[in-house]
Amino acid sequence: MTIPGESGEPDRIPTQAELDAEDMAEIARRSKDADHRNRYPSRPVDPGPAPAALTRHAPVLWAVAAVACLTWMIYGFVELGTVERLMVDRLLPGLTEMKGVDPTEKAESLASFWIPALLIGIPLVTLVTYPLLRAIASSHSRNLRSIYAAVVVVTVLFVIVGADLLFAYPELPAFARIAAWVQCGALVLSVIVTMRGVVSAWLPPSMTIRPFRRA
Repeated sequence: MTIPGESGEPDRIPTQAELDAEDMAEIARRSKDADHRNRYPSRPVDPGPAPAALTRHAPVLWAVAAVACLTWMIYGFVELGTVERLMVDRLLPGLTEMKGVDPTEKAESLASFWIPALLIGIPLVTLVTYPLLRAIASSHSRNLRSIYAAVVVVTVLFVIVGADLLFAYPELPAFARIAAWVQCGALVLSVIVTMRGVVSAWLPPSMTIRPFRRA
């Protein structure tokens, strides 16, 4: 026995073709809505004030790193002659085996180039990280946070190598190397602070990569 529907006609089971047509229509509607959202994105919502981790804690750690960097840089220039002599003595054993090259001249050339390059280049790279750090909060950008973390990693690697080449000698006091390691630690901590949950919740969600549509 069939139960009459609202239209007075007995209910019937829809065919598979009708179900497929309804599914296709729903998919087309969702695709159209998605295209409309992508073409006309909603206005960005005011995220509110930046967390203290971005405006105070991370900049303070960066300032500690900058002071430590300035300390070993000034000491390196003050003891430039001593550092060059020690580096030449360090390079000589590896250059004596090279044929057709004056080991002493080559070692002096390398030392005279790399010591000023490290003493000037590393502080400059460290200086570049500050506007990146401040721009994370001012631009409300998750991508800038990733760039800041990447630049800090590169800077830390250069500081470690530079501290070994410049100050890893028994004749020099240990405070220059200690200052370099303080710089590394403060920079790494500043990155960790920017990765805190409160900062991640304040920043916009990450953009997912959409797969390419096959032909």
